[in-house]
Amino acid sequence: MSTKKQKISQIISEEGFYSFFKRVLRYLRKNIIGITKVYIFELDLEKPYPKITSELNLSFRLATMKDIESLDEENFDYDKKAKQYAKERLKKGDKCALMIYSNRIIGYVWTMEDFLDTSTFNFVPISKNRVSTYKTLVLKELRGKRVRNACDTYIFDMFKKSGKRFTVCVIDKDNKSSIKTRQRVGYKKIGHVYQFRFFGLKYDHVKKSTLSYIKNP
Repeated sequence: MSTKKQKISQIISEEGFYSFFKRVLRYLRKNIIGITKVYIFELDLEKPYPKITSELNLSFRLATMKDIESLDEENFDYDKKAKQYAKERLKKGDKCALMIYSNRIIGYVWTMEDFLDTSTFNFVPISKNRVSTYKTLVLKELRGKRVRNACDTYIFDMFKKSGKRFTVCVIDKDNKSSIKTRQRVGYKKIGHVYQFRFFGLKYDHVKKSTLSYIKNP
């Protein structure tokens, strides 16, 4: 049985057919035909924010090319094509912060300067004193243990050392857990993006006022 078929069978057995069917509908809406709304969030790093810790004994570091190659599709959503793209982003200056527990990678979060990734391959310019985060993941069995929030202290210190004042990100309006995770450390909603998809054609709409705001220091 192929890896994809195994993954589908696992999802159905763990979550039930109805949950799997909803996943299919979400995929169709976001990738084939439909309109999706995502929120733009921002955190002012000069204002006090809670430094949340995890019950796990975690460490953090930046990923190397070798680390990217070690990420698999089953646990980390990295197939051959995704690995190649990730390596290209590292060469362009993006950083990938790794979450480490018991000497193994359990999650990651990507950061980018100069642009906000509103959806794959669509980059919106941001000011020099801003930095964006995108594509984040924590292993399923370790979610709910504040792993992502614990990583914030590491990346926020990194941002401030490089002279950044704001950090921004986009989150799907239906991703309640990620929204809660960001709001927990003080992120505020500053705008939204409408993502239009029609059989391979993609268009992201952001208000001019929002574009002007994130491009100005």
